[in-house]
Amino acid sequence: MNCPKCGNENENEAKFCKHCGTPLNSVSKATTKTTDKNKMIIIALIAVVAILAVGVLFVGGLFNSNIPLETMDFEIFEMDVPVGARFEEFTSIPAYGNIGGLVYLQNKGAYSEEISTFGISKMGPSIPSAMKYEREEDGVVIFKDETGTGLYLAAKNIDDYSFNIMGRDPNTMVKMLNSIKITDKTKLASQSSSSSSSTTQSSPSSPSSISILGGSFSTGSAESDKTYARINVGTAHAGENVIVQIWYSRDGNTLNHGNMVPASVHSDGYLEIASADAYHYYPDHATINIYDTNSHLLTSKSVNLSPSSGTQTF
Repeated sequence: MNCPKCGNENENEAKFCKHCGTPLNSVSKATTKTTDKNKMIIIALIAVVAILAVGVLFVGGLFNSNIPLETMDFEIFEMDVPVGARFEEFTSIPAYGNIGGLVYLQNKGAYSEEISTFGISKMGPSIPSAMKYEREEDGVVIFKDETGTGLYLAAKNIDDYSFNIMGRDPNTMVKMLNSIKITDKTKLASQSSSSSSSTTQSSPSSPSSISILGGSFSTGSAESDKTYARINVGTAHAGENVIVQIWYSRDGNTLNHGNMVPASVHSDGYLEIASADAYHYYPDHATINIYDTNSHLLTSKSVNLSPSSGTQTF
């Protein structure tokens, strides 16, 4: 043992330095205590770093990618989905089964945060403005919400159809999309064709051109209240059929799924759309897209709103 004062070497059992008389036992104990304390601090720091690392990996979806999957039959195709997931149709143009237009299904079962919605269309996925391209993995294109919500959208084209999934686990989304197997191509084609023809015969054709002249948004004072939109396109289009999509946002964060809603222009020239509750937040911005019945974009308009209840005109 070296003396901490003069530096001369002493026996390990020595209580005092034989050269300068400095006590060695107390110094040894103090040094040991300091060393133990430093070890505890280092261990604590390592634990904190490990916890933070686990949190980052969880948010990034790495651990969520171990979600167990099972094959589900969607009549025309099969796909691996999370065990316990339950998909229910909440938007369809036209009715589900005739997927020549657009179908959205919402997961109301297990893992609904990781895998929230599933969509099929012939016009490609509808990408929210906050979603930005991140990467392509195994033939699947992945978009990420840059506003910090942790949401991803993954899309893949199969046999002229676009299949897309929204949720928080892009790794599982890739597995799901790559598991899709079309089980009845003939039925898929025939239903698409019959859907298109039946829509044309049963209702007036959609307008080839249209403009948004104005309108209003009404938002209730309770979380359960819906946001209502009245959109003026002019009496010249009365009775015509269109598809309306409205994206709501608040502070740059997307609040809804941008559902595609079939609607007919009323005799007063207005379209009336009862949207979801904007997911419990008053929107401060809305983007209105109007498509024809073949899902071709006709016009679009952005509207700034005051994030409060009541009716606001634009």
